Amino acid sequence: MDRSITEPKVYRLKDMISSIDELVPGAYITRAVGGIEEAGEPGGVGLYFMQPNAQTTVFSLEDEDDGTADEYYGPCHEFYYILVGELTVYWGKDALEIRERKANKLHLQAGDVGYWCRGWKYSAKNTGKVPVTWFWGLTAPPRGMKRRIVSEMPDWLKRRSL
Repeated sequence: MDRSITEPKVYRLKDMISSIDELVPGAYITRAVGGIEEAGEPGGVGLYFMQPNAQTTVFSLEDEDDGTADEYYGPCHEFYYILVGELTVYWGKDALEIRERKANKLHLQAGDVGYWCRGWKYSAKNTGKVPVTWFWGLTAPPRGMKRRIVSEMPDWLKRRSL
């Protein structure tokens, strides 16, 4: 069998791991164990739970890291399927405009699917009155691509969560 390709797999909720998202107060992330995650690459599938008014870091899916986003995943594709609540996703090229919520925006509610294509920066904010829950999927970047993931909440998010 060719080991360079991954075989199809069924993920069950019991097979997933959950943890607090240290970067977003009151948020939890659940990830499927195996596949992309085991290879040490960003990517995979899971669930995300976020309290009202909470906002994610600014993350980049651009071809190159210009250093202005909080996190850089590489030229990937991502989707969110909203299960409960409402979410506004800010997107563009300017990380500051995204942080200040002055960038382009898309509003999603339960039943909507948002597709975040490569080439842009993004940030998601719960703009509803209840916790938002979404199912997410993220492709892996090309092999050898250097990603940049922050380990603690950026200062701009700390100031907003006080």
